[in-house]
Amino acid sequence: MVPLMIEQKTRFDFGPAADRYDEWYESREGERFDMLEKAAVSRLLNHKPQAGKLLEVGSGTGWWSDFFARMGFHVTGVDISPDMVGVAQKKAIAGATFLRADAHDLPFVNGCFDVSAAITSLEFAAEPEFVVGEMIRCTRRDGKLILGVLNAQSAYNRLRGNQYGSPFAVARLFSLRELNPLLAPLGRVRVIPCAFPFSLGWPLAVGKRLDVIQQRLGCVNGAFLAVEVNLCGSRLN
Repeated sequence: MVPLMIEQKTRFDFGPAADRYDEWYESREGERFDMLEKAAVSRLLNHKPQAGKLLEVGSGTGWWSDFFARMGFHVTGVDISPDMVGVAQKKAIAGATFLRADAHDLPFVNGCFDVSAAITSLEFAAEPEFVVGEMIRCTRRDGKLILGVLNAQSAYNRLRGNQYGSPFAVARLFSLRELNPLLAPLGRVRVIPCAFPFSLGWPLAVGKRLDVIQQRLGCVNGAFLAVEVNLCGSRLN
């Protein structure tokens, strides 16, 4: 069988936007989403020793790679877009390296990372289940997966998906109902919904507290799902 060209393994080409990709994070809206998302992911990692090797799949411009490196991880970021990889490399993030690779065929030996992460990148993979399988293969048997996915139950995400020409129009959004059967066989799963609509309109510190309250109330309509999978050593590869 002839392998697919690397450019065919993604639902959207982010390359043309690489030089301006970080502008959204620096906007008022992006700043709020970024703070709430990172607060949730930090809760998943706060009991993890602040060291180890972390693979980030779909690392883009290195925005989240910098976050993981600041938490003490030695980060290897991979992205399918050479333009995104180029922007990330120019940042010279301490503790992080970047290379171009297809997440469906990762160029690493089995079990060489302590943690594998994918933040809003599975949505744009041609075969997200296969990418998760590759992440598992590259993670040690008692390691951890960290996923950040766009919630299909979020009205905000559905609205963005209706915008013609937007990457979200071709993204595959995930719901809690879809994630559980995919991830539960792999190990112990913990999901923290965040970036709730009610939180986003408030100042950053207040929005963060409101997000925690809604999480405790069992709300599931946050725009972002922060997911941790503590892998079982006996899982099937």
